[in-house]
Amino acid sequence: MSAPLATAPAAPAPVPAPPIFKVDRLTVAFPERGGTEVAPIVDFDLVVEAGRITCLLGPSGCGKTTLLKALGGFVVGRDTGGVVYRGRYLTEPTPDIVMIFQEHNLFPWLSVRGNVGFGLRHSPGEPAARRARLERMLGTVGLAEAAGRYPHQLSGGMRQRAAIARALVTEPKVLLLDEPFSALDVTLRRRMHALLRAVWTETRTTMVMVTHSVEEAIVVGHRVVVLGGRPASVLLDVPTEGAAYRDRYDPAFLELQKRIESLIE
Repeated sequence: MSAPLATAPAAPAPVPAPPIFKVDRLTVAFPERGGTEVAPIVDFDLVVEAGRITCLLGPSGCGKTTLLKALGGFVVGRDTGGVVYRGRYLTEPTPDIVMIFQEHNLFPWLSVRGNVGFGLRHSPGEPAARRARLERMLGTVGLAEAAGRYPHQLSGGMRQRAAIARALVTEPKVLLLDEPFSALDVTLRRRMHALLRAVWTETRTTMVMVTHSVEEAIVVGHRVVVLGGRPASVLLDVPTEGAAYRDRYDPAFLELQKRIESLIE
């Protein structure tokens, strides 16, 4: 009689990453004409993990960009709550957190090297070390050969790569991205997705990205948070790690994409 087959040990549960942000009862209101207020975010809670890419999805007007600005300290909530960053409430922007908007905002009078290195002018360390960091970052985003060009000489994708390099060369703890690829065509957007993932693999920088593209959120992020309503609420919070979510044609990818689209619609 044959011996029973040995049972394989269960795989250990993944250890969750520590939080870097805790959105604690956040309420944000803006004045309107006539003395009234509009409040896209009311008593809102969310935890953002360190060292991950979190993507925020949702229809226009649901508070995605307002939440992103609050994470950067550009918008401060009411006294009842706010955004806790590394254990302290954010009351203003900090050099630890850098934000990239839809427009690249490169200085037209500076070359790519000058734009990317702009934030290093007052960084600590020896000039040689700063130059080495600058050149390494230009290589990471594939702009080493275009370092002497000016913004008007670059394609849209190259300008966005320069903006990402400028943000990351100062080694921030967090990178916030507000629909950074919305102006690019499909092919360029997909190249930028691969670039962002490659940059994350090298730097492990915490990133939070707002997007309207369901495909983009799944393929880029480790986690997708779908917002809806006004004031905003979380409709879905789902992890998107694993090979299936890097393949746009994988059944698991397509199933999640359909699920999210049905929520947004």
